[in-house]
Amino acid sequence: MKKDLSALSLIFLLGFTFFFQSTLQADDQAQATKIHHEIVVTATRLETPVKETASAISVIKIESLTSLKNFQPETLFSGIPGVFYLQAGSVGGAGSFFIRGANSEHTLFMIDGLEINDPISPSRSFNFNLLNLNLIDRIEILRGPQSTLYGSDALAGVVNFISCDSGNKGAELFASFGSLQTWQGAFKLSQKFGRLNYQLEVNSFNSRGISAASHNYPGNTEPDGYKQQGAAVKFKYLINDNISFSWQTRALLSRAELDDFGGPYGDDPNYTQKTRFLFNRSELNYFLFQHRWEQKLIWGLEESRRDNNNPPDNLHPDESETAFYHSRFLKLDWQNNLYFSSRQTVLFGLEYKNEKGDSSDTYISPWGTFNSNFPGKAAGLMAFYFQDVWKPWDSLSLISGFRLDHHQQFGSALTYRLAANFDWPEINTRFKATVGTGFKAPSLYQLYAPPSYYGPIGNPDLKPERNLGWDIGLEKNLSDKFQLSLTYFQSYYQNLIQFYFGSGYANVGRALSRGIEASLNFNILSGLLGQLGWTKLKALDRSNNSELLRRPRDSGFLKINYKRRRASALAELNYLGPRYDVNFSSYPPSTVKLQSALVANISVLYDLNQKAELLLQISNLFNARYELIYGYGMPGTTISTGFRLKLF
Repeated sequence: MKKDLSALSLIFLLGFTFFFQSTLQADDQAQATKIHHEIVVTATRLETPVKETASAISVIKIESLTSLKNFQPETLFSGIPGVFYLQAGSVGGAGSFFIRGANSEHTLFMIDGLEINDPISPSRSFNFNLLNLNLIDRIEILRGPQSTLYGSDALAGVVNFISCDSGNKGAELFASFGSLQTWQGAFKLSQKFGRLNYQLEVNSFNSRGISAASHNYPGNTEPDGYKQQGAAVKFKYLINDNISFSWQTRALLSRAELDDFGGPYGDDPNYTQKTRFLFNRSELNYFLFQHRWEQKLIWGLEESRRDNNNPPDNLHPDESETAFYHSRFLKLDWQNNLYFSSRQTVLFGLEYKNEKGDSSDTYISPWGTFNSNFPGKAAGLMAFYFQDVWKPWDSLSLISGFRLDHHQQFGSALTYRLAANFDWPEINTRFKATVGTGFKAPSLYQLYAPPSYYGPIGNPDLKPERNLGWDIGLEKNLSDKFQLSLTYFQSYYQNLIQFYFGSGYANVGRALSRGIEASLNFNILSGLLGQLGWTKLKALDRSNNSELLRRPRDSGFLKINYKRRRASALAELNYLGPRYDVNFSSYPPSTVKLQSALVANISVLYDLNQKAELLLQISNLFNARYELIYGYGMPGTTISTGFRLKLF
């Protein structure tokens, strides 16, 4: 199979080189200059104007946020249609991210296109204790199957953290203090020396927190805090007008205090998890044939380790547990962008990924000592991907692509994607539609976990999870003050990997999600911008037609941003509809219905002068009591204040 991929790549390369040279000779000499693009989006792996993108994509610009949100994913990701984030307690608890009702592990998280999902996680999901926005310019959230460009794990969508590019010289200091003994600080530096640009940012965060197991239930009084320290550095060197090289390194340390479970008497006074994460990415970018052929050579290496420690305490004098989870991820990517003309761009490339992981868990109790060890295992994957972007005329963009992946264990996976975007300026409307497939390779643990006392766990015969998804939508300018966006989506999932006690993992699950994403942007007064959004979702387990747990049928938001002179204010109102969960603290576990919630937040920013600004944030303004996961509490009203100072 690897030979087939290599041969296929060579044929494409030779064919495109011949065709490319012919196109250059025939093309108008006036178009020999570099083709410029307006903005960068994750939808095509190319610089593409959003108005030509058929995919459902949302962009969070970090500069539009107060830095007080950096460690609050529940507010960071609020206001995105089709997206729902939940967490076990406050900051530091285990988090899940649902796009259009899919499982959390069906979303691929990346930094500049380099995957950061945890290979040693049982389902290879993202660890939200690694969330850090050092040197991040924006977050692009792409909804719908994206495996054609990004491979495994991108069944439901992609979340791409885009790093800051080379900026002007400057230094910035930030600090804040608030409720729950929460404080954070950050320092950012940007310099330029001739052709060399470099940026540095360091930060620290500390919060006493609240009890992860909700204090509304008996036995839960001890707060569970969270600490994080992070650093990021990025270099970019322009060798000449055609070649550039960049490198970035990120390091992170965190310590989270946890509880045993949610609900009555789930408290644990000394259960902790420490996380270490190291991220490296380099990119060599060069142009050929008068900037018509762009090549990117990308190398990435990551390493992560989690250490859990739960020694005996007054509540559990005869019990203790220690565990570690270690993983390493390597990626090589050769991407080629062929700009044939202003109306056609072809992209193709080769990828190689290798992931390794090992873990050990020891639990001691009056009933004996139980060990769960996962010896070091590795898995490799090679892929060839192709995409064609064609504009037959100015108002129509067509995208087609496919990808062939080969995994050393299960074999091959073929995915495809088609997209169309049509702009009808006479009626101020843009129509868009996409259809595509996705896959998720079984994780290391799902494939190779050794059997336990009770039977098998891992299954080397597992096949990849697959899905087929499509959406259709429109964006319409109702007037110069109102813009409406509507999207209908539907996704089918099959071969979902599920665990069965006594028999282990198997490809038996099926699911269906469909719904509507709607948003209305408005600008009715000078200095006032607003957005109203709503998502209607139906997510079903197709094996029994029951609703998937923790997915709200209805969710919505309202954001109003007002700016006048030196002051600006942002008011948010987030609605979370009822949804079902499981009460694991009862025997047998029972299904419960979580109540709806309405949470309001306010942020205020005031510019003292050109170099200093003050910030104030009030979260959960009306002190709403709600649970994202049964038995786990969320903070009441909290207040934070801070400042940002530009040093030069």
